[in-house]
Amino acid sequence: MDNISLNCDIIFADLPPPPPPKSPANKSAYCMFMVIFSLITVIGNSMVIAAVAKFRALQKRTNAFIVSVACADIGVAVLVMPFRLYEEWNGGWDLGKWFCLVVNAFDGIFCMAYMCNLYTLALERYLAVCQPFLHMKIRNWMTALILTLCWVFPIVLWPAILFTEFHIIGIEDLAACVTESACPLFMNTSTTIVVTVGTFWTPSALMILCYWRIFQTARHHAQAIHATTVTTAEYYNSQRINKTVKAAKTPAIIVGCFSIFWLPYFTVITMDAFMDYKLPIVAKIVTAWMAYVNSMVNPFLYYIFNQQLKMAFKNIMRCKGGRLEDMDGM
Repeated sequence: MDNISLNCDIIFADLPPPPPPKSPANKSAYCMFMVIFSLITVIGNSMVIAAVAKFRALQKRTNAFIVSVACADIGVAVLVMPFRLYEEWNGGWDLGKWFCLVVNAFDGIFCMAYMCNLYTLALERYLAVCQPFLHMKIRNWMTALILTLCWVFPIVLWPAILFTEFHIIGIEDLAACVTESACPLFMNTSTTIVVTVGTFWTPSALMILCYWRIFQTARHHAQAIHATTVTTAEYYNSQRINKTVKAAKTPAIIVGCFSIFWLPYFTVITMDAFMDYKLPIVAKIVTAWMAYVNSMVNPFLYYIFNQQLKMAFKNIMRCKGGRLEDMDGM
């Protein structure tokens, strides 16, 4: 890289201009909002972890994935958002190239771990409803192994991509110019395709298919019960399926919100790589923060749609102990 003669003026002439600078008042209001947003993200997801740790009724396999998702959300709020906010406040990045790579690595690790946990949770719910005998064979050590892999894989992958500079092969001059005063997660076309297809587009399609099959199976059983006289065994099997489907509703809502908040970001970075990085910078910043907002929203979704977690949150806020009632919350 040091031996490459860079002409950043020519390179920047082909790129979209940076967004106009904010006034001091607008910058202060924007940063204050983002600080509050980050604090809410940490507090909300910490309450999720505390609730599951405190109440034995919440210590289920499904909630193990929810806790792992909450850990990823906290990681984003603590180790990524503050530095993105600093860059916005400072009007650029002046913390050095290597620290920029560290922040980008954290960004990729936590976001990929978050997604991996959602995908495996969808598969777990699919097995519980559609393949119950196979689901019964899942042991706690298997769940622990899957959760570990959901973290080990991104922890190995992202530093390998970023610190070897594999992600900027072929666009070294462009990356060097852009990262002189900014810290974007900048990837060449091939890396963008591998990352987006492997971590978002394909798994998201499979995740949607899992939940579609879950609710299709539930509807089929409900129709069969209403249409025929069922035996006692069939009735209890239907009750089991209904209970399991209820447990899949909150994760399905989480997945729906995940798609709403993350789809614009992955659409923008995919298009940007194929359009020679000429999409407006504002579009990239806005869609990235939209994805971060998802980390703040999740605890509110748990409170609204999960009765057990709602009770646990209330007990924690009131400093109460005791036991939760046996509700079909998740």
